[in-house]
Amino acid sequence: MGDNLVVYTGEKNISSWSMRAYLAVAAKNLPFEERTIELRRDKTRQERRRISPTGRVPVLHHGKRVIPDSLAIIEYLEETFPPPQHPALWPKDPDPRAHARWLAATMHSGFMKLRESMSFNLCFLPKPPQPTSEALQEAAEMLSFFQDALDRKTTPGPFLFGAFTAADVMYAPAIVRLTAFRVPTSHAPKTPAYMEAVLSHPPVKRWMDAARALPPRETY
Repeated sequence: MGDNLVVYTGEKNISSWSMRAYLAVAAKNLPFEERTIELRRDKTRQERRRISPTGRVPVLHHGKRVIPDSLAIIEYLEETFPPPQHPALWPKDPDPRAHARWLAATMHSGFMKLRESMSFNLCFLPKPPQPTSEALQEAAEMLSFFQDALDRKTTPGPFLFGAFTAADVMYAPAIVRLTAFRVPTSHAPKTPAYMEAVLSHPPVKRWMDAARALPPRETY
């Protein structure tokens, strides 16, 4: 398909799921257009329902195809723009690929207390509020998952599986949260360098620079 890729996102300092879709397309080194829908103004989801069957962002438009949901977008991109012609979003070998997939799915469906207490928009406040103990427990579990992947890693590179993969895409907004809320990392000694590598990754940095340039939102 020769049609242009269009990624619809929410505000960069609010929509953590949008960040994932943006990073996935950027990781493929594909030209794409980004269109922002302001979630604060689209309270009824009327605007989002016009471009997404779920009424949510992110959503990818590729010609006549419309793909909502960040994990579905990742799988679509990997299938439509496969390696080696395009950078891989999943590790090549079956064992790390299975590991990366369950990590990505765990982020997609879990860590609810962390998400509630460490909401993405709060990361941009001058002083984020104190997270709940349940959120900190989930954050500690997430860091343990990172440590385990980094301990098992057999390929070079600073990320969970060496090169930047869909697992790093899925956890990038959570890493913003862990950093902004100053979550202790002493039980997972390899994680600070990993998280710094993610935050320094050029597409992540582009998103975060733009997010920090927006007015902070305590609520939305």
